[in-house]
Amino acid sequence: MGVSRFLSAVRLPVLPRLAQSKPPPHVLPRVLRPLASSRNYCSGVVRSPFDDIEIPEVSLSQYVFEAQEPYAGKPAMVDGISGISYTHGEFRDQCHRLGSALTRLDVTKGDVVGLVSPNCPEFPIAFFAVASIGAITTTVSSAYLADGIATQLNSSSASVVVAHKGVLGAVMEACKQCPKVRHVIVIYPTPDDEKAGLLSFHKLLKDDGKAFPHSVKINPKEDVAVLPYSSGTTGLPKGVMLTHYNLVANLNQLQHKDISTLRDNRGEHQEVFMGILPYFHIYGMMPCMGISLVTGSKTVTLPFLKPELYVKTLEEYKITYLHTVPPILDFLANSDLVKPEHLNPTHTVLCGAAPIGPTLINELLKKFGAGIYFQEGFGMTETSPVTHVTPRTKFVLGSTGVAIPNTLTKIVDLTTGKTLPPNGGEGELCVKGPQVMKGYYKNEEATKATIDPDGWLHTGDIAKMDGDKNVFIVDRLKELIKVKGLQVAPAELEDLIRQLPDVADVGVVGMPVGHAHGEAPRAFVVLTPGSQLSLKTIENFVECKVAPHKKLSGGLEYVEAIPRSPTGKILRRELKAMALSKMTQ
Repeated sequence: MGVSRFLSAVRLPVLPRLAQSKPPPHVLPRVLRPLASSRNYCSGVVRSPFDDIEIPEVSLSQYVFEAQEPYAGKPAMVDGISGISYTHGEFRDQCHRLGSALTRLDVTKGDVVGLVSPNCPEFPIAFFAVASIGAITTTVSSAYLADGIATQLNSSSASVVVAHKGVLGAVMEACKQCPKVRHVIVIYPTPDDEKAGLLSFHKLLKDDGKAFPHSVKINPKEDVAVLPYSSGTTGLPKGVMLTHYNLVANLNQLQHKDISTLRDNRGEHQEVFMGILPYFHIYGMMPCMGISLVTGSKTVTLPFLKPELYVKTLEEYKITYLHTVPPILDFLANSDLVKPEHLNPTHTVLCGAAPIGPTLINELLKKFGAGIYFQEGFGMTETSPVTHVTPRTKFVLGSTGVAIPNTLTKIVDLTTGKTLPPNGGEGELCVKGPQVMKGYYKNEEATKATIDPDGWLHTGDIAKMDGDKNVFIVDRLKELIKVKGLQVAPAELEDLIRQLPDVADVGVVGMPVGHAHGEAPRAFVVLTPGSQLSLKTIENFVECKVAPHKKLSGGLEYVEAIPRSPTGKILRRELKAMALSKMTQ
């Protein structure tokens, strides 16, 4: 996902400490050693204020399934459209059956399965079934058109695809370009789909489970569990290799008693999440989908954001724990459809995937009052995703929080490369911890450009740190454009536009479009001499090739030349400044 202000918000009066869920022993953080305050600073390297915890070296599926045991009879996933639901016990059983069925289809350890679906209960079943047999899931945006799907399936070497019926047309068109794909499994297929040789997801769930590969050996620190795609700090989208250990580590870190606000689900109470943030995205995947399962919570999935349906879900299911992105937070704060009483059952609101300003926070607080807890944090796909979060006991306005357990932070001077001490000024934020990715899939060059020889991941964000270890994101070094919390790689759009024969050069940047909606891609185009290519033709060409959030909604314009550095790198800040100056004239 690239770097994001992963969880945004502010905190009102101190929330009383809530009873915490108590999964099996290996799930709960165990303090390894008390660490003296003097250990927190070493040549500018800052440790988490929380004591280190022990990360269990188990597979992701073992970790999740064992954590679910105390909640076997409670609902785990509910389809917000159809009402179809699975208890935590049924969920584990369905994963086992599907794992067996996939094994019969010759899916083995290390194979890659593409998962293309909007949010629904079947998504996590597919995800954890694949992980349980040692295979790898590459999660693909259900908003992608055929070319985008094909690019990721081919890049990841996917041999099997699980697709929701709602995106089947695009998936089948994509598969024409994917010679390695052997099987397509359809969630809710039609009879004609099955006649055409496609496999029914729900029929596979009826497998007797006897083919499940119990003998498969998973090395948590080495074996990859999921391969989401991210543009990182620059360039085209790349497969991010997240191991079982990476994901188990971050799930443990997020359950720390001084971070999590979740209440104990073992009695009559049960936390209720709204699964509206897309599960293909790392924010939806782990902090939403993953945390819900390991804490015994219930999630109501919604495949799309429709205001009336969103409000109806708030009312009907009494959501207690709400994940949002800035556009959703803006809707909550400013829509007349949402009444203050709709959030009466809600104790926590998280907002992430893009920065959020104080204006919107204040609007939300004014509407809903002091009964809701807000947090802010920082994360990226490459860190599974969270590295920093606001602790339960202290909030500093504008800060992305402090490092979570087992995580090191440093700020590096952009000119000298030296590590700056707290209160030492601005530089690039670098992090190190068990949640940091193994690397980019089949891209050693990009991996080395992101993770240095000492294991520090360079985020591409400019930040500063105060004396209390609070991190403040100041600016972005990286080229990534954030559109309503989703990422757009400028290089991807530039490569696409260059396919037009009359385009001599092109540069794409993100333009601000409002405090809740982030940026919109804008293209600057240099035409070949004598060309009559219209901007509308370029716009239509791009629109037919990309997902909606990647369209050139920030506009297009002709320029005489694209500003570049002596090495040929596009000077995007100059392009953006040029466009902004025209807007203010």
